[in-house]
Amino acid sequence: MFKHFLPARGVWHLKYLITATFALFSFTYEAITPALATGPEVHLKGQFGPLHNWPIIPLAMMLMPDGRVFAYGTTPAGIQNAKLHYAIWDPSLGTGTNAFETLPNTTNTDIFCAGQALIPATGHALIVGGDALVNTKRNYANSDVNIFDPTTDTLIRQTQNMAYKRWYATAVTMPNGEHVILGGRNDRNFAGTSTIPATVETYSPIPEVRSVAGNWRSLSTANSDSAYGGLGGASWFYPRAWVNPQGTIFILGHNGPMYKLDISGTGTLTRYKTKTAVGRNNIPSVMFAPGRILAVRRDRVAVTVDINGTGEPIVAPAGLLAKDRQYGSATVLADGRVWVNGGSSTGNDLVGMALESELWDPNTGNWTTTASAATARLYHSASLLLPDGTVITGGGGAPGPLKQLNGEIFYPPYLFKTDGSGEFAPRPEIIDAPTTMITWDQEFSIEATASISKVTLIRVGAATHTFDHETRFFDLPVPLAGNIVTVRTPATANIAPPGFYMVFVWDASGVPSIARIIQIG
Repeated sequence: MFKHFLPARGVWHLKYLITATFALFSFTYEAITPALATGPEVHLKGQFGPLHNWPIIPLAMMLMPDGRVFAYGTTPAGIQNAKLHYAIWDPSLGTGTNAFETLPNTTNTDIFCAGQALIPATGHALIVGGDALVNTKRNYANSDVNIFDPTTDTLIRQTQNMAYKRWYATAVTMPNGEHVILGGRNDRNFAGTSTIPATVETYSPIPEVRSVAGNWRSLSTANSDSAYGGLGGASWFYPRAWVNPQGTIFILGHNGPMYKLDISGTGTLTRYKTKTAVGRNNIPSVMFAPGRILAVRRDRVAVTVDINGTGEPIVAPAGLLAKDRQYGSATVLADGRVWVNGGSSTGNDLVGMALESELWDPNTGNWTTTASAATARLYHSASLLLPDGTVITGGGGAPGPLKQLNGEIFYPPYLFKTDGSGEFAPRPEIIDAPTTMITWDQEFSIEATASISKVTLIRVGAATHTFDHETRFFDLPVPLAGNIVTVRTPATANIAPPGFYMVFVWDASGVPSIARIIQIG
């Protein structure tokens, strides 16, 4: 049994291991809990905090192992050009200007609309591809590879590039710590002028694998325009892809077909016979449980896709959303429910925008309308679960009807007392949890200030363009409630890829602690 006691007992004290060096970070929940204008239904609908400023449009956000948020996308003026800046938000400092740091991008890579994932061994951010300027025109692609190091807050250009240029690619973390890069556009359609030559839209339909050592190989025999190229409703556009419980990659096509990608050798792509409802490339899908995906499709239809079996995926209806969510986001909350916010019925347009958010319960299959935001979240917005159980949602624009250099924090229903007072509920506090890397199918103990009735585990997120492909949720069985409980990590790396996870403990009233971030590998 793994057990380690921390000497410090603050509101949130987190130790984590990065390249064999311990660093201590202290976060205070009260620092990002303003006095909200709450009402008697906040324990049912949740509540948004006040609108706050961001130094850039945070169209891509990643939760780092130290609890901070790494974001990028635009200049401080909200203009497309992530070649110049990126930003760090420290939630422990609240939402004022002192909580944000804007840093210069010195890599000569425009990481606007790049692919992203965490590197499991180090907790660094892997950034692949992005934008390129060709003959003064944007929205072409590059093949650069960059890594953000949160211990130094530096973005570092790597010496080995990808073989293919990729704009809007997906990076999937594999069970062995490698990354598979899928999709992305190369050139764009441009009619040309008297001084600038025309270009035709091209794609990068051959996946690539980045080894743990940083070397690259192409999956040349898995070439596909329909799975992650120019067909299938722009399947190159951040392909919806996850590691499946068999250790290969499952791909949910925007237009309904589904695929399995085996990355051994030079790659094998198989198309399933089963299809699901037609979707769009601008509506969200998320893995809400091991091997189970909630996918929003056209006309407000939702489905679940179960990929736990070795045969065909199993598609089942998951209800009807109240609002169309083009360019909205889906976020798995600390209790395993899925919160959907933002979007519009008309695309990147304020007409038909959805300010109300919605909550889907996987236990009942029901959708519930929740709190309303102050402003629209459309194209180039993102939402991300934080270790205190709240969700940061921000961005939108570049292009868009609004330049959203701002964010809002959503406080889910589980943070409030259930008596209708609108007050925050007292929270249990974790006072002991693993501080060094643990492995799969391993018991570990947690101690809290209150009796623990439930333990949940959520992989830290990496969200952009309506898609958080990194997040995964696990409900860890608690054999016997108590202030100290012993639970077991997920069985294999196929269902819980290596990396960093938030551990929440819950009291008997259904209130979560602030999470500890642990490393599984």
